[in-house]
Amino acid sequence: MHQKHPGWCWRACAILFRLIPLLAVFLIGCQGPTHSLSPDQDDLDRIAAILNQPTEQLGKITTTEPDRPVVELSETRIRFGDALELGECGLLPLIAERNSSLGRQKQESTRLVYEWKVQAGLNACHSLQEFQWYQEAVQSKTQDVEASVIALLMQSEEAQRLQSKLSRPFAGLNESSQAYAQRSQPIVRTLSHALTGASAPSSRDVTEFENALHHWSQTQHHGTLRQAITETLAWLTVANRIQSRAIKANRLCPMGTPTSEGQMIKTFVENYFRNHLQPKWSAVMRSLDRLEHQWKQLPLTLITNEALIDGLLELPSGTRHQLRMLLSTHIQQWQTMLQDCDLAPRAETMNS
Repeated sequence: MHQKHPGWCWRACAILFRLIPLLAVFLIGCQGPTHSLSPDQDDLDRIAAILNQPTEQLGKITTTEPDRPVVELSETRIRFGDALELGECGLLPLIAERNSSLGRQKQESTRLVYEWKVQAGLNACHSLQEFQWYQEAVQSKTQDVEASVIALLMQSEEAQRLQSKLSRPFAGLNESSQAYAQRSQPIVRTLSHALTGASAPSSRDVTEFENALHHWSQTQHHGTLRQAITETLAWLTVANRIQSRAIKANRLCPMGTPTSEGQMIKTFVENYFRNHLQPKWSAVMRSLDRLEHQWKQLPLTLITNEALIDGLLELPSGTRHQLRMLLSTHIQQWQTMLQDCDLAPRAETMNS
């Protein structure tokens, strides 16, 4: 019996050694890509060196927790007597469920589909349009559909998964943005139909919508883009400060005459700036512009589209405007230094 142990040990060791690479791949895969989504400390140090200014360290990024838009469902109840009038429209089971406490505890996507069906059923009951209770019910259900849309986008499991930064599923921001744009299309289309009073979705429509929500949430794009925005914002704040000090010091091109350091600015802008820095924040701005364009299509009335986009990205109000202003200032300050040194950059270098 004891003589069999060495063979067993060797087999166990062989199995273990075969597993080690798999475990390593698994652990590395869980970490996801670690490259920066925005300019980093090395980029900042290069700018400080080229401008002959002391560098600054990028501190830990702290973000303010934004107030996410929340719209409560109405407390509208359709009385039993009035509900009987809706029997011909097939709404009695839905109305009974809506009036129960259980009917108010559905997950966000199911809640949206439910409110949408009630609204569509009410809209189909043309013979009741003259009754006050019916008109109030239609108005309330229209608002409940929108409230359900907002809850789905802000509070659902899918919304939480979109914010995850545990492991980025794409190599870079451009890839993430492209996948997000493609997977968002059926979501935006379905939500727009619900908000504009389209006919109730079929069982197949609901299944396709649920599948689309799942694939959409797997991009984790909201968290990725939010990280890129906050990192770029922090970087630009420090970089602009270094630029400003260099402009005020006026040592690069005193009296409009470039020093050796001043001569290097044009080379820096046309090479490192254009080929390394600009692609990073261009990816951020393109991704942001694309996301804004998609979600501004929703016909919302209870919140603004600006509040929706801030909520999707969990950004405090004004952050996106601040990012654009800081980037504009950064480019303008490079142009100012080049002009002071009488070194005009090519227009496409600075403005593309």
